[in-house]
Amino acid sequence: MHSANYISTIDRYHEQSRSIRELIESIITGIGEPRLLTDAAALRDVTERLIELYPFVDLVYLLDEDGVQIAEYGADETGQVNPAGGRGRGVDRSQRPYFRFVEETEHVHLTEPYLSAASRDLCISATLRLEHGGKVGYLIIDVDLEAMISFLLGDTMRRRVEPVFRALYGLFAAAMLLVAGVLFYSSMSELVTALMEPGWAAELRLKPFEVIVVLTLAMAIFDLAKTVFEEEVLMEKDVHRHSTVRRTMTRFVAAILVAILIEGLLTMFKVSMGYSEQGVTATLMVFAAAALLVALGLYVYLGALAEKALLGNNGRSRRMRFVRERRGS
Repeated sequence: MHSANYISTIDRYHEQSRSIRELIESIITGIGEPRLLTDAAALRDVTERLIELYPFVDLVYLLDEDGVQIAEYGADETGQVNPAGGRGRGVDRSQRPYFRFVEETEHVHLTEPYLSAASRDLCISATLRLEHGGKVGYLIIDVDLEAMISFLLGDTMRRRVEPVFRALYGLFAAAMLLVAGVLFYSSMSELVTALMEPGWAAELRLKPFEVIVVLTLAMAIFDLAKTVFEEEVLMEKDVHRHSTVRRTMTRFVAAILVAILIEGLLTMFKVSMGYSEQGVTATLMVFAAAALLVALGLYVYLGALAEKALLGNNGRSRRMRFVRERRGS
């Protein structure tokens, strides 16, 4: 399992904070029955239904009026809901943000994102005050923030099959590396043969061009394999952000661009030395590379402007919602 991109997750949280708050409030108020304070079986049944319907829910637990944990349920590795190892029962949670600030709100208190001590992933907690038969307690649910954002964006299925895609990209990258290795070996063999054979001096002027052409192709394939492996296997990408797609596309095109430029320049050198008559082809390759470079620059520039405009509009919308909420309160 790859580590999450925390910066991307936090950015997404701020973009979707209103939807996240409304969904969590609806979930915890929907299950917040006072009888949960005294009925452990009911709490377990509620947790099972929650995790079945909302897989981003990690834990459901109760605190007494002093902030001491009295019950806790969560899903294990097999998806079965059980008491979470009993590790939390009796622990004083009164200094945790989801308890300390709950009295400042009239309804549901929702924390800011923080790293869970249990899973080490970013999570948020919601707290609801309950009263039953003169007994006061607090119902808390812990939510995996990244999984919840995927749920809201309809991205859950893609994340489930993502390990398969990573494995396939890894195989493709390994295959390209093998091809690059074969080309490198071939070019070195050609160079050694030219040096060892009788009459090598006559071949020495032309053979380096052939070797460099093969080496350039090997380098381009190696660079593409490296880009695929880094972008699709090692890095945690946010496919919903244009900047991520733009970075990947830029690296791919840059690798191809370098290969085209080197091939075009080598062909022009061969023409100038009288070893080739493909001067027009070499010139067209250089001009094509230049046009590709200009197009790449426009793509990066216009993509950055578009994303800046989108982020600016989202930022203004969030500020307007914040002002309206403050006025309403």
